[in-house]
Amino acid sequence: MIGVVGIEKNLITHIARRTFASTVLLYNNVPMEIVSELLGHSDMKITQDSYGKVV
Repeated sequence: MIGVVGIEKNLITHIARRTFASTVLLYNNVPMEIVSELLGHSDMKITQDSYGKVV
């Protein structure tokens, strides 16, 4: 189903989390440690594996 704005993906909370972490935080120079804390990751490696390639 295509929404009013033409998005062809199901928008789920996981997509929102990734957008928040990458677009809002990392692209605005928020340190990876803070991103990890805000996302509730128990280990920095989880954040680095998921978002390290963004920066």
